[in-house]
Amino acid sequence: MFAAALVAGVALGATYALLATTLILLVRTTGILNFAVAQMATLVSFIGFELDRAGIGAVATVLLTMLISGVMGPLVYLLVIRPARTTAVYLSLRTLGLLLVLDAVVKQVWGAGAPYRFPRLLPSGQVQLFGTAVTYTQIGTAVAAAVVALAVGGLLRSPRLGLLLRAVAADRPAAARIGIDVRTADILAWGIVGVVCAASGLLYAQQATLAPGMLDGVLVAAFAAAQVADMRSLPVGLGAGLALGIVESLSSVYFNNPVITQVISFGILVVGLLWRQSFAAAGRAVST
Repeated sequence: MFAAALVAGVALGATYALLATTLILLVRTTGILNFAVAQMATLVSFIGFELDRAGIGAVATVLLTMLISGVMGPLVYLLVIRPARTTAVYLSLRTLGLLLVLDAVVKQVWGAGAPYRFPRLLPSGQVQLFGTAVTYTQIGTAVAAAVVALAVGGLLRSPRLGLLLRAVAADRPAAARIGIDVRTADILAWGIVGVVCAASGLLYAQQATLAPGMLDGVLVAAFAAAQVADMRSLPVGLGAGLALGIVESLSSVYFNNPVITQVISFGILVVGLLWRQSFAAAGRAVST
């Protein structure tokens, strides 16, 4: 039972980790906290659902969905964030409005027939690992999330695009003063967020039913993981997301009480935040 819950937690935590990655990336690069990230992922999941129903095949569905989502991210920036640019706090509040709009659209178009069963993009069946039945969906989710995370990490370390994003993240005003095109960095960051949103939504839909608001709970966990990472460290955010998924899975098995599961998850969040705060305070004390 423990091993099965552990595997399920890794698959669930992979979704948390990916959404946490989008939050951290945007805050680092643009200073904006995207409250609409779960609704963006839900919308593109439904788009993928319709593409698959059109009969284009699993591979084409995944690639086209990620392409559409990769374009949607910059469009959100150009239509919602870029006009009448103001402080990061007010720009973040604009994403709350986007959250409401996207949620209303999804409910209007697909709400009547929900929930839906998303067609299998990963093979069915299971294998035995160390005496525990592990489904191909769980394995595929973990592997796909790892590939996406490594791809984002590799892009951020690349000599051109990565350097552009790192420069803007380090000091946005200074980057603008020395001639770096911060708008290009913003568009690139939102494009990456769009692609990762598509991966998150499609992977989660393989583990659960497809419905409006399906990622609302995931967003809370992603925020928790990103906060533990101080909205700065992608590796810490990924690790925190995986840890939260594992803890939630184990607590749901052993306690079988959603309230206790949520209390444990937020307890870990509080402990993580306190640890990060004490670590930062210790760092400041050493520097002085």
